[in-house]
Amino acid sequence: MSNSKFKQVLVVFKRTKYELDLEIYGSLQAYKEVTKDKPQVFKRTLESHNRQIQSRNFLQTRVFPNATFVFRENFDPTDPLDGIDLVVSHGGDNHFTYVAHQVGNRPLIGCNSDPETSVGALLGFTAEDLEYVVQNNFETVNIEEWSLLETEIQYPNGKKIHTVPAVCELSIRNNSPDLTSRYWISYQNQKEEQKCSGLLIYTGAGSTGWISSCSPKRFPNFDKKERFFQAYAREIRVKSPEIEFSLADFRAFDEVEVVSEMNGGIAVDSLTERHYPFPPFSKATIRLAKEKLAVVVPNNRG
Repeated sequence: MSNSKFKQVLVVFKRTKYELDLEIYGSLQAYKEVTKDKPQVFKRTLESHNRQIQSRNFLQTRVFPNATFVFRENFDPTDPLDGIDLVVSHGGDNHFTYVAHQVGNRPLIGCNSDPETSVGALLGFTAEDLEYVVQNNFETVNIEEWSLLETEIQYPNGKKIHTVPAVCELSIRNNSPDLTSRYWISYQNQKEEQKCSGLLIYTGAGSTGWISSCSPKRFPNFDKKERFFQAYAREIRVKSPEIEFSLADFRAFDEVEVVSEMNGGIAVDSLTERHYPFPPFSKATIRLAKEKLAVVVPNNRG
């Protein structure tokens, strides 16, 4: 792969927790006062901040000196990104999905801003890795096409909206965590009412994240490129042990419909900025999107 494809690079930075905390508390003195009884927490936050700043500076000076750099809050979702050939997300997994919602069909790189403390299941590179990639004219990477989920929500008043495409998962649940999530779910010729702590609809990318901690599940992790998705009802509630739910943990190749019986919401990729109301009698239709996410990965990935 030639780097001539990537003449115009946009790097989207995530502010560190330390930077965000300083904005909340107003000054370093106030921040230290709040954390005075938790010196180790403050120390870890500051150390992570310093590592992320070092990584940020490394990208700017060593890897992409001619790139455009913006912070997440200045990454305008209405900007068509005209002229941009490659987008680099510098942060963690949640930041990666936030950026991914806005890149369209442009190649996207996930760069872990602090690999010492962050696993980054969706992130293929560190800043140092990217220096090697650029020095080798991008010959050491591939572009994978990850499956995305598209969702249409129809409200009782007839209004329809489309959510941003989900990279990892949709979480459908009651807005109150203390209340049961109630809905009807339909797939092909099956339909059933469910009560649980929340419904998860997830892709192969989502299967490698926090969803993997849900138990029990029938299905293991699966590849990010697979053209199917999974549905999983967390802690489904039954009145009788004889009752079996055929749609509580299943693989979907076709669209899935969910009709709300609750004052609920649909969160895309666990992001607060991507939360959609899902009141009673609203219907969500979920399917694999025709478009895919182009993600740059190391070519030795198994």
